[in-house]
Amino acid sequence: MEPQTFEHFSPELLEKVARLELKARMVVEGVLSGMHKSPYRGFNVEFLEHREYYPGDDIRHVDWKLFGKRDKFFIKQFEEDTNLRAYVLLDSSASMRFGGGEHGSKLQYASLLAASLAYLFIKQGDAAGLVTFDDKVMRQAEPRAGRAHLYRLFSTLEQNTQGGATDLAGALARFGESLKRRSLIILISDLLSDPVPVMTAIKTLRRRQSEMVLFHLMDRAEMDLPYKRASRFVDLETGAALSAEPAAIRAAYKRNLARHVDIFRTFCRRQTIEFVHAVTDTPVENVLLGYLQQRERRKRAAISGR
Repeated sequence: MEPQTFEHFSPELLEKVARLELKARMVVEGVLSGMHKSPYRGFNVEFLEHREYYPGDDIRHVDWKLFGKRDKFFIKQFEEDTNLRAYVLLDSSASMRFGGGEHGSKLQYASLLAASLAYLFIKQGDAAGLVTFDDKVMRQAEPRAGRAHLYRLFSTLEQNTQGGATDLAGALARFGESLKRRSLIILISDLLSDPVPVMTAIKTLRRRQSEMVLFHLMDRAEMDLPYKRASRFVDLETGAALSAEPAAIRAAYKRNLARHVDIFRTFCRRQTIEFVHAVTDTPVENVLLGYLQQRERRKRAAISGR
């Protein structure tokens, strides 16, 4: 992404960026408020070392496996990695412009989610980057910290318009070629692609020792096919059209869709990738809060089971 200064922002863009910042801040504040009862420690908690147990230590951090070997209590210590590098990969292909309910199209919803994630990362002192893509990488901003960088990410999101056809696998592969350091990679997409090449590209990214999260976005109409009359369905990326009676195809459509989603869900579970299925009629803060709470529970379980 080409560097910009605020002086180069038009008044209209500055107004849009300010609105996006307000929305992202409201989402993040709502999320953090929802987590106030849990000892939330951020995205990246790393094992540091063992030390001997002292009376008063939390027994949840006792390494029971080591106790079995040494017949002595040891505590596992952890530290928060404050140098986390996170990339938010935003699918901006033409299919993402579908939808138009209270929270807008899939792309508008995904952009607010991306902005909220970036705001959260930078708020906790980490570095956030952004990649927008369709069948190619359109814009790429390397992870940095600081408010000025956050505003540049917001401006990119506000200027981001949907692209053309999807080549999710190709875009992931090209992004992977530029990845030099271990990072947290968050992919936001409707996953309207052939699963096999996409999963192959994701495996390659995982081999680079990067942690991944996949937010799968869908519009409610895509899930339920609620149309009552004979309709003409148009592919937003290719222009291909199909006329059909929704009632006649709804059951088969839902089965095929569920199978498609389950392929990705199962793959992510096997690859230890966090999979979040989100529908755009759900407030963004609810999706983000649910994900972070789920992540926190897994961390606690991992710590207590070590």
